[in-house]
Amino acid sequence: MSQDKYIKRVSDNKLFRAMAVVALIIIVGLILATFITGITGSKYFMGFLILSIIVPALIYVMLWIGRILYNSSPNNQTDTTDSNDETNVKE
Repeated sequence: MSQDKYIKRVSDNKLFRAMAVVALIIIVGLILATFITGITGSKYFMGFLILSIIVPALIYVMLWIGRILYNSSPNNQTDTTDSNDETNVKE
C-alpha cells in the first residue's frame, strides 16, 4: 500500500516528471552517441558504451533507494487512513 502512495506522489509531482524527461533525454543521447561513435570508429566509443550501461543503472538504483527511504520514514508507517474516505462529502 505504501508503494502505491509513493508512486502516486512521484507521478503527481511536476519536478519528478521534469527530471524523468531529462533522464530520458540523457539516456537517448548516450545511445545515439554510442551508435554514431561506433559507426565512425571514434576513440570515444568505449566511453559512451560504458556510460550507456552505467547511467540507466545509476538512475534505477537512485529510484530504488528513494522508494526504500520513503517507505521506511515514520510518517508512512503510522498512516493507515484510506484516501477514499467519504466523511467530507456534502449531500
